[in-house]
Amino acid sequence: MPFRLRGALAGASLALVVACAPEAPRIAHATHVESFCGSKEARMTAVDSVMTSTNDVMLDDRPTERDVRNAVRGGEGVVATFADQPLGIAKTAAALGETDGYARVREVAIAIAPEGAQSRHIYLRVRDHGGERWIVMNAYDVQNVCVEGKRQN
Repeated sequence: MPFRLRGALAGASLALVVACAPEAPRIAHATHVESFCGSKEARMTAVDSVMTSTNDVMLDDRPTERDVRNAVRGGEGVVATFADQPLGIAKTAAALGETDGYARVREVAIAIAPEGAQSRHIYLRVRDHGGERWIVMNAYDVQNVCVEGKRQN
């Protein structure tokens, strides 16, 4: 078989495999948003982006609800509630008892990243073996989750 034909067939095969691969679940709209942005507005596209930029490594911290709320209130930030949002973090999902590679996020809490930071901690309230708990992870998207503008009520 000529080299060009083999290369074309390989490319077509790869395109077919990619086209048949399942798509990752999209981030749904939050069911509730608690904004600690002061006079600014919570930017949900930034929240979604930060949430999906984690390194899939749970930190050893086991924060309480109070710890999480204090961390977000201490600086500007957002707490968003979801209806078991699947998040593709396979190692963490397995540690939480999920078998499909997706952790089920019920809430995400994100405070403003310090200026110049390369990463930041985010808090995820997740399903854990039938129960739920807060976990801490590093996220590498450090964009601001609060933007200038008038808050919509």
